[in-house]
Amino acid sequence: MKSVDPGILPQSVCFSFMPSETAQQLFFYPTWCGHYFCTENYYIRRDFYPPLLLAYIRQGKFHVEYQGEHKCAQRGDILLMDCSQPHYYQAENGLEFLYLHFDGSNAHALAHSIIDTYGWLMRRDCNMAIGSQLYDMVQFHVHNGIESAFDTSMRIYRLFEQLYTQTRQEQTQNNPIDDAIQYIRAHVGEPLTLQGLSDMTCLSPCYFSHSFKRQTGFSPMEYVINTRIDRAKILLVRTSKTISEIACEVGYSTGSSLTNLFIKRVGISPKAFRNAHQSHLEPKIK
Repeated sequence: MKSVDPGILPQSVCFSFMPSETAQQLFFYPTWCGHYFCTENYYIRRDFYPPLLLAYIRQGKFHVEYQGEHKCAQRGDILLMDCSQPHYYQAENGLEFLYLHFDGSNAHALAHSIIDTYGWLMRRDCNMAIGSQLYDMVQFHVHNGIESAFDTSMRIYRLFEQLYTQTRQEQTQNNPIDDAIQYIRAHVGEPLTLQGLSDMTCLSPCYFSHSFKRQTGFSPMEYVINTRIDRAKILLVRTSKTISEIACEVGYSTGSSLTNLFIKRVGISPKAFRNAHQSHLEPKIK
């Protein structure tokens, strides 16, 4: 299918999709995808457009305004944008890019999580693999490919997997939040405070809290509590220690403190949790 947008050269292709009701309810689904070759006459300005946009720049430059910023995407860059927010983009002569407009179950939440972590213009090791997947998707439709809604959803899922997962290089870079997580796990029974954790990472408490929640989904102190509860669960099931002993081991001064928190977070008392899980571990009497 040929685009009728101004500034799109004849060798460009695009494809439109009408998702089924099932796809809209359960899966990720595309609404448009394409491979565009552009002149400077190609531009889009919108206040609202429901789908998300993922684009890979193969050649040239793409000027983009989004979330109050103006950036110039170039060869090898990835754009990820929620088009339900105001946005504008314009090509320079010679721009070539692959794109996918898509939506679906929790797609916007996932996209915003990625944007919060890496920004909406990305220069990462995974970009080339994403560009290759977008190219394969367009070529699949160029050759009249047919697939199920589930298989199409998996294509988009694999794109999210590339976008969401840290590359090996990113994993090996010094990450103060990873250092804080390791410290919490190793010192779960000791006093842990927001100020102490932020001091350890040489970050301000505000910036540390924001970065920690962006990476883990929890505030630092929520993560401390969850880690203590998880450790208590293991001790309840795998040892015969008393509730008071376990409370002390995971950082609480009394058994009642742990019990009250455990009921609030897990829904049952530590004793009930132990009884429910240890019964499954006891050998059957022949």
